[in-house]
Amino acid sequence: MKPSPFPEIRHVVDFCVVGGGLAGLCAAIAAARHGAKVALMHDRPVLGGNASSEVRLHIGGAHGANNRETGLLEEMLLENLYRNPTRNYSIWDSVLHEAARFQDNLTLILNCSCCDLRMNGPRIVSIRGWQTTAQTWHTVEAKLFADCSGDSVLAPLSGAEFRVGREAASEFGEDIEPAEADRKTMGMSCLILPRETNRPHTYIPPRWAHKYPTCDDLPHRSHDVRKSNFYWWIELGGEQDSIHDTEGIRDELLKVAFGVWDHVKNRCPQQDAANWTLDWLGFLPGKRESRRYVGDYMATQNDVRAEGRFDDLVAYGGWTMDDHHPGGIRWPGKPTIFHPAPSPFGLPYRSLYSRNV
Repeated sequence: MKPSPFPEIRHVVDFCVVGGGLAGLCAAIAAARHGAKVALMHDRPVLGGNASSEVRLHIGGAHGANNRETGLLEEMLLENLYRNPTRNYSIWDSVLHEAARFQDNLTLILNCSCCDLRMNGPRIVSIRGWQTTAQTWHTVEAKLFADCSGDSVLAPLSGAEFRVGREAASEFGEDIEPAEADRKTMGMSCLILPRETNRPHTYIPPRWAHKYPTCDDLPHRSHDVRKSNFYWWIELGGEQDSIHDTEGIRDELLKVAFGVWDHVKNRCPQQDAANWTLDWLGFLPGKRESRRYVGDYMATQNDVRAEGRFDDLVAYGGWTMDDHHPGGIRWPGKPTIFHPAPSPFGLPYRSLYSRNV
């Protein structure tokens, strides 16, 4: 085999984070501020994952009065409020970029997809990623690794145990799970953002957009432009492979998204949408569910309902237990069941690491 014609860069650090969504970004910054030498490898040009300009999901993980995100998230949100009062998503991207790029002890490696790793027994000792923009290989050697990639890319590469889909109700005594286990997941969404203007706009959908000609074609989907919340119910993929089928699911979601806006503007407006225009549509699907590492403990529905009072509590959740139907927009019933949960509820350390790697 001839040697690679592409450059290779080697990084030696204490802690390597794969994935620059909010989880990975906060992990990397926290470790760097505590004195560790850190590398953060992320496969996109912007940080934030589902909260970036590419997907545009808001940050808000806790219901209830006086419940809000604190710590690093609050720090970045306050900086964004100061610099970005009009809430421009490109400026929000720059706030997250600045937080990592100018953090001492932190090396940021963007547009780089982790595609290989090296093990020593049950431990990962290095990972390797391909940086598309610079056509460069990056190898990162570290003492510890955090997989914040969303799709848990280090799991199949390392042999770490993971699960996909829904457990049977009987396995953990959960009454909101199906009777039999399956590999169905919650789907993904290509969000859309409408904008109100001071004059009417016509909308001509692409020829390949799906058509929803009557109000009965999208039951249980509120599409009031003032209360749409990004039309999160434009969702597909839960009955397919949430990783390997992503490209095809994205193509189908684009047809749906343009068709939904045609439905809102031209076929079944729930209010006067004449002055509203389609300002943005996401081409990167926002993913809800993928591989899940198996830790020493698996937190369940029952733990959440009991407020998660663990001895090794290290984090909190505060959202309802949302159950998006795997059929997504093809499901004629309500798209989501919002199973109530206390806010906040605790999460244990034992659930946050691989039990075999």
